[in-house]
Amino acid sequence: MTYADDTQLYMLLHPSERNFAIPRLELCLRDIKAWTIRNRLVLNDSKTEVVHISSTFVKTPSFPKLTIDTSEIEVSRVARNLGVIFDSSMDMKDHVKSVVRAASFAIYRIGKLRRYLDKSSVERLVHAFVSSRLDSCNAVLYGLQENEIAKLQRVQNTAARLVTKCRKDEHMKPVLRALHWLPVQQRIVYKIALLTYKALHGLAPRYISDLIEEYKPQRTLRSASQALLCTRAPKKCKTKFYGERSFAAAAPKVWNKLPFKLRSVSNINSFKKGLKTHLFNVSC
Repeated sequence: MTYADDTQLYMLLHPSERNFAIPRLELCLRDIKAWTIRNRLVLNDSKTEVVHISSTFVKTPSFPKLTIDTSEIEVSRVARNLGVIFDSSMDMKDHVKSVVRAASFAIYRIGKLRRYLDKSSVERLVHAFVSSRLDSCNAVLYGLQENEIAKLQRVQNTAARLVTKCRKDEHMKPVLRALHWLPVQQRIVYKIALLTYKALHGLAPRYISDLIEEYKPQRTLRSASQALLCTRAPKKCKTKFYGERSFAAAAPKVWNKLPFKLRSVSNINSFKKGLKTHLFNVSC
């Protein structure tokens, strides 16, 4: 028998639809399990996770257990999805904590070897084991509370001190700029802007491109030739904490703040270079 990892099933439901939605979800799970058996695959009930994601601003009753044949699946508070830890309130605190822990341990291990390595070698190790963790799926961190971003920034500052051997009381912005490292917040913006560029130029999946729309006014206006995107609130979003963090809302906001010269670049490598320079000038 073989195993298929990361098979996902999700359902949107209103609190009033719980009695209808839960049996339907159980039926879908049974159908998936039957399909896997027919195709010589295994659905491991013990590794199946269920997360009920809801707003912290709205009180919702607890989600009941789901049943697959004779197995009962309890609802988890967190679940890992392709390297990202989603929690029931989508505040991403568990994911940030996991990234900080893994990156800090990597810094500790590199620090044990620091005196035997030159600066270039240390920087390569930091990029491989620290920066890669800070950058992985970081677009989902857009719009988080400043104290959560600050935790990641402290990790990056520690990594920069490890590379440069600067003092702990030294201001870090000039150090990061000398290393050509964007701060964590700007790295998040960089990822969203780059993904938006790819979506506009046919380099991203269709489901990403469909989330944004080019600004085309009904009348002849000067802004029509500025390569802007429509800024519209995501449908069915009642709070800024959730709605404005979605790609459909974040992408136009980030894109429209870029200079027109950068938005009109046709080569992706030139766009990356210009975007990094722009974000350096904004942050430092």
